[in-house]
Amino acid sequence: MSTFAHDLSTRLAGHTSFWDYLGQLQGAGAARTLAKPLSDAPTLELEKLHKLLYCASVFAQTEKDELKRLAQTIVLNTLLLHEDGELRERSLDVLTELGNFPGLSHAERTYGVGDQSLLGRINRKVAQALNTVPINGLPVALTDYQKQVWDSLPTSRALAISAPTSAGKSYVVIEHLCQQAERHSKFAAVYIAPTRALLSEVHQKIQLRLNNRDDIRVSTVPSLDPLQRTCQIFVLTQERLQVLLSIWNGAFDVVVVDEAQNLSDQARGMILQDCLQTVISRRSTTQLVLLAPGATGLLEVVRAIGVEALRPEFTGVSPVLQNRIIVGKVKGRPKEMRLQLLRGPNERVEIGNLVSTLGLDNKSTRLAAAALELGCGGGSLAYETGPREAEKTALQLMNELRRRHPNPQDKSLLDLSAFIRQHIHPEYQLAAMVVHGVAYHYGRMPSLLREAIESSFKQPQAGLQYLVCTTTLAQGINLPARNVFIDTPKRGRGVNLDPALLWNFAGRAGRLSQDVVGNVFLVDYDEWDSRPLDEFVPFEVTSAITTTLSEQFDRVIEAVQGDMPAVRPWDGEVTQIRACAGLLIAKAAAGLSESFLAAVLPAERLTSKLEIMEAAVAAAQRIGLPASLLHANWTIDPYGLRRLYNRLLEKIDAGDLDEILPMNPREAPEGLYQSIFMRILREVDQQQGKFGALVAGLALQWMRGVPYPVILKYWVKRARAAEERKAQEAAKTGSRSKKPKTVDALIREAFDLIEEVVRFRFVQLGKAYRDLLIFALQEKGLQHRVPEVYDFALALELGVSTETGTAFVELGLSRIAASALEDLFPDSSMTAAEARQALRTLDVTANELSPVIVAELDRLGLRELAAE
Repeated sequence: MSTFAHDLSTRLAGHTSFWDYLGQLQGAGAARTLAKPLSDAPTLELEKLHKLLYCASVFAQTEKDELKRLAQTIVLNTLLLHEDGELRERSLDVLTELGNFPGLSHAERTYGVGDQSLLGRINRKVAQALNTVPINGLPVALTDYQKQVWDSLPTSRALAISAPTSAGKSYVVIEHLCQQAERHSKFAAVYIAPTRALLSEVHQKIQLRLNNRDDIRVSTVPSLDPLQRTCQIFVLTQERLQVLLSIWNGAFDVVVVDEAQNLSDQARGMILQDCLQTVISRRSTTQLVLLAPGATGLLEVVRAIGVEALRPEFTGVSPVLQNRIIVGKVKGRPKEMRLQLLRGPNERVEIGNLVSTLGLDNKSTRLAAAALELGCGGGSLAYETGPREAEKTALQLMNELRRRHPNPQDKSLLDLSAFIRQHIHPEYQLAAMVVHGVAYHYGRMPSLLREAIESSFKQPQAGLQYLVCTTTLAQGINLPARNVFIDTPKRGRGVNLDPALLWNFAGRAGRLSQDVVGNVFLVDYDEWDSRPLDEFVPFEVTSAITTTLSEQFDRVIEAVQGDMPAVRPWDGEVTQIRACAGLLIAKAAAGLSESFLAAVLPAERLTSKLEIMEAAVAAAQRIGLPASLLHANWTIDPYGLRRLYNRLLEKIDAGDLDEILPMNPREAPEGLYQSIFMRILREVDQQQGKFGALVAGLALQWMRGVPYPVILKYWVKRARAAEERKAQEAAKTGSRSKKPKTVDALIREAFDLIEEVVRFRFVQLGKAYRDLLIFALQEKGLQHRVPEVYDFALALELGVSTETGTAFVELGLSRIAASALEDLFPDSSMTAAEARQALRTLDVTANELSPVIVAELDRLGLRELAAE
């Protein structure tokens, strides 16, 4: 690109007056986006605006992200403020030069085309045509960045795609994946998502995109295809991928890692890195695609997994304008707030003061008050530090909206409320909230409930208007909004958020192709103990294995030698140490210590390489389990695995095989899983007590596909009985009994136990138990009993235990929908293909399915042939 344009841009941006004019424009544009007009909003003279538009036209011709961002800021604010045809046309020309065609199309639909000349029209059409590619058979105009990524995908063996949240990264990657599957008779790919929420979203997109290709398997289930199709795309978490790699020796053509910054995420980052290393080692031509919202350090990390060259496709330019607006209460004026546009450290633009209809003196309700005053012009996300806090803020919002409109009649929200009462719990307060357009959202919610909330929030009209979220939303879920509200840089119990994570959450402001602007309102920003949003902070990606060996070397060595720290689920550091030690021992058992340590050992510990190798080899020899078994289960204490294996051998030798053999939970005798769970905890984690029995009771209901209302009713009843016993004991001693927990608190407690213990910890422990039992049966000459060993770890993960239920989950349906649907068909052994066909002919009206379940079927394209 022109050196002249770059040099001129540097001179223009070096003038103080440029920044003064830009500040006035930004302030005026931000004021225009507010739901309520300001009497003292900033203005900008027309002459100054023309000068800024000239600067924008020059900046757009450079290659620097910062200059392009400035150009886009100028023209988008101009579009917000002015209806003049000439100004609009100049702005649209710059958007064309920038290659922001989704923004251009939205601007033309919303603001008009301007005073367009024939030459201008031709130039725009030609530029747009150059960026247009076939997406699912239809022409779609991409942004310059998307087009750049699109062109790189077919030719790059390893690609790092890093861009702001709203840049449309996954959109083009998913299309690339689907087109590759369509073009080849033999193809295997995996899309790795860090959370079940993102996994579900991606699976829905791929499933719908390939809906007419029954010959291509699309699955979230880590299992072999019973139909033996030669084309398959898996959408898995790293834990599910670890399971798949342990039972399947095949190779992938393409591997996509979404939210690749999670390579730094303690034990889960280790799992991800180890899975990628295994995948790359199986085929040298496997394409690796890493997606991140803005990250550094990816090249160094992928070298540790065997990838030397990584093509970077980075941009810092978001295709939408994102205003960071500081909201502060004016002292001495209980209903007045001061609004400032944050442009950088110590750089602010006054927008003006807004007189609120609500009092702002109560700090604990100020986030809700600000959202009600400033967020009523479009969908609004509010950040909260945890699930309980999210529920509290959502309740504040509902109370005010209910006071204003006591009898709302949005049918979609009434249907959502009815679904929650029917399929979650009749007393769950969320059912009352959603009627008033308010909900909360956190990761441990049932997937269909979470997706139903997201779908309602995405509706262009009506639906949910306010959504209070935790950091789960920062893990890549596509849920943009016009407004985002944040009043703290903390998470959980006062722990500082990674600034990059906060930027990722803030990036939800602004909807590509639906808007040109989004606002991030920073409530009481000057009272925060840090200023993480003053300037952009990228994720610094490091190997979680390398970091652990650097920071916890002595404790890792102690763990390798047998002194494993006690399990504390809330202590990520302990989990990290245990996992790192297990991985080192597994690599030693496979004879891979030297090459593995050469890739992951931090520089300051290179002299300790021999010490680590000797300790790990000695440990593997003492443990004496097969290398394949240790590698498939290295997140579990390997010494604990040996203790459990010894106990299983004792039970087999004593003739007690039936006591240790897991069965289908629908057929299991009373007490079988209670004893299995307690045995696992006692031998692996050396935990005594009845916690295993408590979890087993919940897990049995979960595996059997028991609906949430039944599970939660049981859980609430059990908790109430325990509270009553404690109250009686307190009365006898004259002490004060604890206040009973609310139904919502008990439901949240059950969700936590299901997601964190049943569906995570015991899935890992259950898989290890099954692997050890199969090995023990083989060692004892009882191979004929191996087929009887039920895969209860998979049932724990999915929440279903029939082949039909599993088939519904493989098609992308949530556990709630799968559980409801499997009761409608007399065949409990349908394959995924048979299940798909059954759904295509399902009469949803006659079967009285909830509109929310019907909507899920529609999102997945599973009932387009339904006869009703």
